[in-house]
Amino acid sequence: MLNFIKKWFGSPNSPKPPVEVQWPVKDISIGQVRKAAAAFLKEKPEGIPFSVLIKDDHEIDYTFLTPYLKAIPRQTYYMSRETYEIFEDRNFAKTIDKIQRAVDDYVDMEGKFPIQDGNPEMKICYMKLRSYLNDTPSFETYLTADENLITWRKPILQ
Repeated sequence: MLNFIKKWFGSPNSPKPPVEVQWPVKDISIGQVRKAAAAFLKEKPEGIPFSVLIKDDHEIDYTFLTPYLKAIPRQTYYMSRETYEIFEDRNFAKTIDKIQRAVDDYVDMEGKFPIQDGNPEMKICYMKLRSYLNDTPSFETYLTADENLITWRKPILQ
């Protein structure tokens, strides 16, 4: 993170870092954090990756979200590095990343998605991923139609 800030100060065209403000610590819902992350994604300066929000342990770095939240969340939230979904559980974020990498590896090797045959919900078939995952996840995941990313949210069929 320090190198990231140093780069800002190194170039006259670089964006300015967030203004140092003493934000209060408050109870902030996961929905509010998701909205703040979406606003940051929409307004972030070019050249700054969205992944700047994710610490090494998947915890969210609120440095860039506090201007949207007007506070520092009392709760700790975590973000998947692969899908950018936000969770209350670090292990859930890590597991989502493992599944997404397994799906990507499967697609690279097999040339198709590891979904259950004939499943209109695009449910991921963990049996097809057994060579790519060490453990079978305890929850179901689905392939999103628009981005080919996985999600734990069951799609609503119309």
